[in-house]
Amino acid sequence: MYYISVVLLALTLIVTQAWAQAKRPVPPPTASPAQPTVEVPRQLTLERAEEILLQNNLAIIAARYGVDIARAQRLTASVRPNPTLTLGAEQFNFNNPGRNLTTDNPTASQRTYTWRLDQLIERGRKRQLRTEAAEFQVQAAEAQMLDTIRQQLLQLRQTFYTAVLARENVRVAVENLDLTDGTERLIKVRVNAGDAPEWDLIKFQANKVQFQRDLVSAQLDYQQAVRDVLNLLGAQAGKIIKTSAAAGATLMPAPLRDAPLAVVGDLAVIPPPISASLEELQQAAIEHRPDVIAAQRAVDAARHTLDLAYAHRRRDIDIAGEYQRIGSDNTVGMTISVPLFLFNTFQGQIDQGLAQLQQANVQLDQARLQALTDVDKAYQAYQSSQQVLQVYTAETLARAEESFRIARTTYRQGATSLLELQEAQRTLNQTRVAANQAQFDYRLSLYQLELATGRTFLGP
Repeated sequence: MYYISVVLLALTLIVTQAWAQAKRPVPPPTASPAQPTVEVPRQLTLERAEEILLQNNLAIIAARYGVDIARAQRLTASVRPNPTLTLGAEQFNFNNPGRNLTTDNPTASQRTYTWRLDQLIERGRKRQLRTEAAEFQVQAAEAQMLDTIRQQLLQLRQTFYTAVLARENVRVAVENLDLTDGTERLIKVRVNAGDAPEWDLIKFQANKVQFQRDLVSAQLDYQQAVRDVLNLLGAQAGKIIKTSAAAGATLMPAPLRDAPLAVVGDLAVIPPPISASLEELQQAAIEHRPDVIAAQRAVDAARHTLDLAYAHRRRDIDIAGEYQRIGSDNTVGMTISVPLFLFNTFQGQIDQGLAQLQQANVQLDQARLQALTDVDKAYQAYQSSQQVLQVYTAETLARAEESFRIARTTYRQGATSLLELQEAQRTLNQTRVAANQAQFDYRLSLYQLELATGRTFLGP
């Protein structure tokens, strides 16, 4: 009874400790570490911005973790079933517990010690099918990461050149204000000389507010575009590497000196020849776009998942080897366990696999259709922006400037009215702003065409 009490006490302690561990609350997950500071140079080029984007953009980082998750799932799918070791001690007689460990018991209750090793053997290529399906999922995750990079790069380029466009519009607004101040001085001279009524000066000063408003609006556009660039880079406006005042002055007009950074780039772009036809560009999109590739890999994974569902109908075998000591006798044995499919033939898994495969095929068709549509739209936008760009040439700007110079000269001589002078200046302002917009639209159309086709037509 003493030995029985010790054994029962030990078992009670073990069960109590296991129960306490099971009831112990799981600690909450620790907070994710703070995002490291991203250092962005004060003078930022598109090439440097793209390098920072690839390292610190939060959407790209999240997509990389998606690839890590898929690789971990592939590792899980490829593991073999673990063997099971069973140890047992049975048939102890309570009437004479002290003799159970040293002598044989002549009664029907013979102490029995068992050592058993079980191994599950999978049939039907289940492990191979799981691994292949997981491999296609990894490839799909990698393609999705490339698609995320593609989308984020386009957004960065669009935002970057939006800031460049705003910067150039600020220059135009500053120049227009300078021209306005010069015209105002000219009107004052004529009014003081009695060659023009004072009403011309009052009316001109009232219209001057429009040019001041254009400058403020362009400044706001630049400030917002710069912060959008920083957001894409995973940085904050206060985390910029400062440079000397002289360096900043050479890159930015005075109204933008307080901006977080100076974007370095030119709107003008030499139109690259695109000799490919629309059909060739669409075929390139089908072959190279990451989202289409990801959809194709999802179809391959769904097909292998369906094959795995059918493979579950192949019975797995559990083989076990056993050693037993019963009393003073030593015996060995072997068992084979085979499941009987009486109530479950895995039809639910098969139906689910069929539905997933059909869904993946539909999503692939949608991805291909979207690619064809995107290429068609981008190609039309490219052709349209190219035609508009050909309108706003250097000769067009020169004619607008010459028209304003002539209007000022003739107004000084009293040969034209103030209305004609204002119209000439307004035309010059609109021509400059429209030329900047045409350069921006053309560059952006090339980036859109790159996004739609998966090919490169224009470097950073």
